[in-house]
Amino acid sequence: MLMMGISIMENSMHLISRRIRRIVLALCFAVLAAGVSVSAQEAGGEAPAAAAEAHGGKTALEMVWEVAITPPYVFFFLVAASIFTFTIIPERFFYYRKCQGNTQGIIDKVKASSSFSDALTAIETEPGMAGRVFRVALSAARDGYHPEHVEQLVQGEVTRELIGLEKLLPMLDSMVTMCPLAGLLGTTIGMIRSFAIVSQKGMSDPAALAGGISEALINTAAGLGVALPSLLAYNYLTAQKEQILMDLEKGLSEIMVLIKQSHEG
Repeated sequence: MLMMGISIMENSMHLISRRIRRIVLALCFAVLAAGVSVSAQEAGGEAPAAAAEAHGGKTALEMVWEVAITPPYVFFFLVAASIFTFTIIPERFFYYRKCQGNTQGIIDKVKASSSFSDALTAIETEPGMAGRVFRVALSAARDGYHPEHVEQLVQGEVTRELIGLEKLLPMLDSMVTMCPLAGLLGTTIGMIRSFAIVSQKGMSDPAALAGGISEALINTAAGLGVALPSLLAYNYLTAQKEQILMDLEKGLSEIMVLIKQSHEG
């Protein structure tokens, strides 16, 4: 029942998260398309030399730096978010590798043992989450606990392990949604400033407007640059987590059957 409840809750949260991400990405791409369209129309097909002049002869790096030091400093936030995100991803990857184990091999060792004490000795050094949970179950059975009490102890251990599995994943999921939104904020502020200049000076220099919009779009591009690999990593890590839980549930069912049979016998 515990594993079923966890599975239903996870599926609901994943569905909500997917819908939110679709809305955010649609908004970001809409702003990108609008900005590119306005830039093309206002630039009027200007030559590369004229475009460079509109940007004040600035290089791409100089344009990025100018965007970075412009309040509300969205670009610096995105840089910090990218560092945080790409620290989480390898940490979770190696953590899940540690949680994986040879579940079927552990079950075979338990079945081949003549007693729970022998089974505990056989799987004493088995790595992974399954090994830790199975040792809790077998220890309780060896100490004479009733199967119902064993299940309660196992549920507590599974909950503790699940907390470790879920650690940092919600934050990675938040980066997938928050970074495009932050980039969208920076781009929107930049476009507001560009059109504010037009309202004061008119359309006498459309190339300057195009240059301002292109600089504003840097924030959206940076946000998407963080969100897209984060989304791929989140989906991969979530699949790894679910695989670990499925293997654990299957193996735990067999262990509990063996414990109940031993108690009845």
